[in-house]
Amino acid sequence: MTKSEKHMGIVASLGCVICRRDTGNKTPCQVHHIAEGSGKRSDYMVAGLCHDHHEGEAGIHGLGVKRFLMLFKLPTEYHLLELVNKYRIIDGL
Repeated sequence: MTKSEKHMGIVASLGCVICRRDTGNKTPCQVHHIAEGSGKRSDYMVAGLCHDHHEGEAGIHGLGVKRFLMLFKLPTEYHLLELVNKYRIIDGL
């Protein structure tokens, strides 16, 4: 297992960061790569999002980034990384 695969596994173990922030529940998730535009994605710039928040109608790919950020009151997509770091600390990872 590579270091980036290990990192993505840890992120996935945290659950959906939006569900967890809003309900406290650890919902199974998909790993979402964060980047501006169509630039290269890094396996270290990822956040866990459940299917609904990732690909669903109210998800980042369903709504588009700008509408998703407005709906979930996030200043930028990079704020998802702050949530990842918060839950890593809480979970001791």
